[in-house]
Amino acid sequence: MTSTRVTTSLGAIEGTAEGGLAVFRGIPFARPPVGELRFQPPQAAEPWDGVRSAKEFGAAPPQLVDGMVQELGLLGEHEFDEDCLTLNVWTPGLDDRRRPVLVWIHGGAFMNGTGAAPIYDGARIADRGDVVLVTMNYRVGALGFLSLDGLPAECGLRGANFGLLDQLAVLRWVREEISNFGGDPERVTVFGESAGAGSICGLLAMPSARGLFGRAILQSAAPEGFMSSEEAAQRTEKVLDKLGLSPQTAGRLRDVSVDELLSAQQAALAEGPYSAGMFFVPVVDARTLPSFPIEAIADGSAADVELIVGTTREEMQLYSHAMGTGSMQADRLSRIAGRRALGVAADGRANGELLLDAYRDARAARSEGTEPPDVYHALESDFRIRCPSIRLAEAHARHQQRTYMYLFTWVSPRYGGELGSCHALDIPFTFGTLDAPHMPEFAGSGPEACRLSDRIVDAWLAFARDGSSGHDGIGEWSPYEADRRTTMILGPECGPEDAPREPERAIWERLLVEAAASA
Repeated sequence: MTSTRVTTSLGAIEGTAEGGLAVFRGIPFARPPVGELRFQPPQAAEPWDGVRSAKEFGAAPPQLVDGMVQELGLLGEHEFDEDCLTLNVWTPGLDDRRRPVLVWIHGGAFMNGTGAAPIYDGARIADRGDVVLVTMNYRVGALGFLSLDGLPAECGLRGANFGLLDQLAVLRWVREEISNFGGDPERVTVFGESAGAGSICGLLAMPSARGLFGRAILQSAAPEGFMSSEEAAQRTEKVLDKLGLSPQTAGRLRDVSVDELLSAQQAALAEGPYSAGMFFVPVVDARTLPSFPIEAIADGSAADVELIVGTTREEMQLYSHAMGTGSMQADRLSRIAGRRALGVAADGRANGELLLDAYRDARAARSEGTEPPDVYHALESDFRIRCPSIRLAEAHARHQQRTYMYLFTWVSPRYGGELGSCHALDIPFTFGTLDAPHMPEFAGSGPEACRLSDRIVDAWLAFARDGSSGHDGIGEWSPYEADRRTTMILGPECGPEDAPREPERAIWERLLVEAAASA
């Protein structure tokens, strides 16, 4: 591979020429968040003399790696280090073409991941669409999302959402530097999956993010998965306790080793379950995220941002092996049926029973499984991800006409199809990385899979170019409206469908409305 150079405001960098693209890896966008900068907002990177090499990815943020993260190829073979705040750029040309820019925010439950994973390779999108593609690292786990706002002033630590602020710093870097890479800072689309999409929900509500991007694509977000500052303070105390610290001695957080910090967060996590389904999530605080994103978006906080939002059909089936046997899931269904928080119907039955009946009836009508594991995963998928995503689309569509909804329905071949159309399955289709490590077994291969990937990539590219999303491969994609709920089905067959899986959405809406009325 030959070298290629570009000059930024901080100095010259040297990347590589690969297959008609210029690729720059490991570009620092902030100073290393170590020492006194641990648990601080990202600080501007310092300029350098000479030419800096940008041929190798930077270190991944410190994290504990579970088997699922490795199995899905969400890390690759990368070292971990606190000095991790780098980004990567794929561009078709270092010229003045001012191409659309897509900025990817990776997922990983706010505890894992790196923008350097092979599954996120930006070459195919950049080449196919003549666009500039950016991926990033941001701080995860305690280093990125431990809230320090509830600590006593004398401990000297304050702040929250450091990982979100890292993402914001990347978007500011894009605003200032991307024209040097052939990109247009006025045509920036952020896209992400899982915690990455959840992060974008946060960015849509952050006043400091306004104007940094004009379009957003949310893949499998949990739009309601945010914490109050009070709940965040309780979780911080749990981590401190595992370290042998108190709120008064929390200033020593900067002195503990990364390994000690990771062990403490894992010990605290093991005491769950927790609301929002995860231990670390963004926190509603006075400075960075002043209100819950779903509320801010409903009030028009991102009215000028065009939006695509969607989910996979069976999100939670990714975790089917971790959720126990069918008898355990049947027991969980029994608890759901009697859950008092769901209220009581007019005929005296628990609303939880009506919920289960509605799911069984809807699934039977579509010739889908109605055994306890089938119903349990469907309930969890809708409750945690699909229905909240629909509510977000509804809220945003009241302010922005270009709001689109999709449902991804391709089935993983892994475990004989047991995973269904599960969480994270859409990622290799989004990037065209079906040949990345572990992906043929997880996502499938062959002409049909490649055709679906092309259709998704082309839809995302069309959206990034001018805010449209339909194309010849999938047909017209109408904006989302509450009276029709037009949703693009992305699967073996692609096309629009009005209100897919409506009985399940409708029963959840009914129960939530009744719960709000009785509160």
